[in-house]
Order: sequence, then structure tokens, then C-alpha cells
Amino acid sequence: MKGLLTQNQKRGFALAIVLALAVALVASSSGVAASNTSTPAHAKLLLRKSEFGKVIFDSNGNVVYTFGRDKTTTSTCYGVCAAAWPPVLTKGAASVGSGLNASLLGTTKRKDGSLQVTYNHHPLYFYSADKRGKIMCQHAVMHGGIWLVLKANGTPNMMKGKMRM
Repeated sequence: MKGLLTQNQKRGFALAIVLALAVALVASSSGVAASNTSTPAHAKLLLRKSEFGKVIFDSNGNVVYTFGRDKTTTSTCYGVCAAAWPPVLTKGAASVGSGLNASLLGTTKRKDGSLQVTYNHHPLYFYSADKRGKIMCQHAVMHGGIWLVLKANGTPNMMKGKMRM
């Protein structure tokens, strides 16, 4: 009969639905904790060892990134970009741990009035698919710019990484 799915097509369709649901479940449960929690009263940045040398993480063990399209302290990442790369937010003054320079720390006001943490004038972001303590997207080009982790002196780390999705 014309227009009906074959048994193999039905199985393939069912498998596609199951895989899509599995991907959605994994994505929602393994994303950066910071994107699923409330804004901290006082964000804290820490210097930690990584496969790219010492780079900046938040106090929850999530690496922070800078966006090459941000040419000033003003963020250019909104909408779909900010859904994939949530800003590092704080309600009050942020702080730094050992090895980082407190004079490089700052904030910038986002369009919605929230405060985004900056370091050496770079607005900071998380990557939504990162896992705590892991760098999943170093040197990635997405949303019109390059995403890089930061060194202790506040300069972007230009080491090339591998996308691990």
C-alpha cells in the first residue's frame, strides 16, 4: 500500500526518536552547573592546572572562556549565543584566588541589568556542554568569534584544543 512505512522504516524512526531523547537527556543533565543555578552573591575565580597550562576556573570547577568578538568590557553574546555560552554572573564584588590579580577583576552590566564578571577587561563565559573540571571547547569558533580560556595574566590562551562533544 502506497504511503505506509515499511517495518524497517518504522524501526529506524523509533530509533531516531530514542536517540534524540537520549541526547536531550544527557545535554540537560551534564551541562555546566553554573548555567543551572542562581547567580552567586560573590563569584570567585581560581587558577587551576589544565591540559593548556594554568587557566582560570570558577569556584565550582568550571573553566571560564573569553569571546574574541568582545572588543571591550561590553558583552556581545546574547540570545542563542548566551544559551550556549552563559555569562559568568555575580550579584556583588567578585574575588580571585591565589595566582590571580585582583586588580584585573571587574564587572560589566548586561542588557538585562545583571552583572557579568570580567578579567583583564574580558567578559567571562562558561560553555554549556562543559563538564566540571574539563575544557571541552578551547579555540572553538562559534557565534561569530573564537572562544579561548584565559591565562593568569588575563590574556587569552591561544593553544589549540579539540572539540569534545
